[in-house]
Amino acid sequence: MEKYVKLVDRTLLLTGEWTVEHFNEIRKELENFKNFSFEYVDASRIEKLDFYGAYLIDRYLSRYSIHNLPEKYKKLIELVKTSPQVHPPKRNFIDNLIDAIYRKILDFYEFFVFTGLVFYESVRHIRSLELRNLVKELDEAGPKAIGIITVLTFLIGVVIAYQSSAQLAAFGANIFIVDLVSISITRELSPLIVGIVMAGRSASSYTAEVGLMKVSEEIDLMRTLGISPYASIVLPKLLSSVLLFPFLITYGDVIGIAGGMLVSQFTLGISPEQFLRRLGEVLYPDHFWAGVIKGPIFGGTIALIGTYEGFKVEKKAESIGFSVTRSVVKAIFSIIFLDALFSVLYRWLNI
Repeated sequence: MEKYVKLVDRTLLLTGEWTVEHFNEIRKELENFKNFSFEYVDASRIEKLDFYGAYLIDRYLSRYSIHNLPEKYKKLIELVKTSPQVHPPKRNFIDNLIDAIYRKILDFYEFFVFTGLVFYESVRHIRSLELRNLVKELDEAGPKAIGIITVLTFLIGVVIAYQSSAQLAAFGANIFIVDLVSISITRELSPLIVGIVMAGRSASSYTAEVGLMKVSEEIDLMRTLGISPYASIVLPKLLSSVLLFPFLITYGDVIGIAGGMLVSQFTLGISPEQFLRRLGEVLYPDHFWAGVIKGPIFGGTIALIGTYEGFKVEKKAESIGFSVTRSVVKAIFSIIFLDALFSVLYRWLNI
């Protein structure tokens, strides 16, 4: 999100402190607006301007009409014109690392603020939730994702059984293929695969949809009409993800185990009857629920990340693409991170 340069009604608004400390950040924002058309530049909100800030104005904005620029700043810009070439301030590794950490912490803070705002607005404006929107989101996040989940979970079951069959056969422990396939799929692999698939599929879709609505000013129109965009846009996506994920994980369990059963029959000679009998002995409800419980957490995280990045989209052509990329990366990372936390928690609780 731009902090120093903003496009408002064909006017480029300059804000904040244009000083050496923010040189690189301001330059990046000016580069983003280099190809945009606007009528004039408004410098009324510049809080502070030093030699480096004046250099940026002279280099990037000198061909435009600059309004509301104090006289002392005009003299500084004239001085820049007669000065030797200004070199950007060099930043060492520590400065860049601290800046990157600060940005991540700020992003986490803004995400949690967004999450709290979603829940607050959803409770306050629950009437803005339309049933047809919820049904639409359930259809998008559920039936249309079955195909890819079927293929991936089936292949995961096949690969685990195939890779393990030779080692188990060497020790005469063929029947233990059932334990390996069923427990690993229900506890870890099915929730993880479903989470990653939906992170790439749903998070990107949510970001693009919300971002396009923001660019086309539909969200601003909703606020003008007194409709909460959080309750009418975010809440249906959040509810659909939370409700559907346990069913998608359960479906992935069945398909993955079926793939393992198929390979076990051809590589180890274990019939489907033997496989299912052993499955009933070793697959306790604890294993099943340990995976399914992850579903609502994964689904809610993906929906919140996708819509959060959508609300951050700026009115620029490339902004939606950047936001979609960030959304998918963050969602996949979050799913893997949460899965690791669940593993530690289950070990601690001896589940």
